[in-house]
Amino acid sequence: MMSKTVLGLFTAGVLALGLSSAAMADAKAAIEAREACMKANGAMMKVMVPVLKGQAAYDKAAIDAAVAGAEKACAGWADWWGEDTKPGGALKTEAKLEIWTDKEGFAAAGEAYVKAITAVKATADEASFKAAFPALGKSCQGCHEKFRQAED
Repeated sequence: MMSKTVLGLFTAGVLALGLSSAAMADAKAAIEAREACMKANGAMMKVMVPVLKGQAAYDKAAIDAAVAGAEKACAGWADWWGEDTKPGGALKTEAKLEIWTDKEGFAAAGEAYVKAITAVKATADEASFKAAFPALGKSCQGCHEKFRQAED
């Protein structure tokens, strides 16, 4: 018969393993959600960049749909940056450590993106879109340069 102490330690170990597995699943889900958000942003850019380059006509409905898709995919953004999702852990991520060490800079980059996407959403014609888009591109580039690791 197992002693109560051994049984207690065994039970605690099993519970800790289960909680650890749950935490790992949550971290994995957060990283996957970040990746889905970035893919949605990439899809949005595939609609917008040809307009900027004069390769496609300005289409407010298409731009709005692309923005809506990115907004939907990125809706949980604030919840996806737990300590367990940092680089160097058990899970692969393209996020740089600077996200956690320069939280003010990361927040400022996010605010720049929100401001820029809001301006793009407010466009009503090709001229206003072409005037608003560069700030959006700059916000994406700035965040990627400082806060995203190059792909392997």
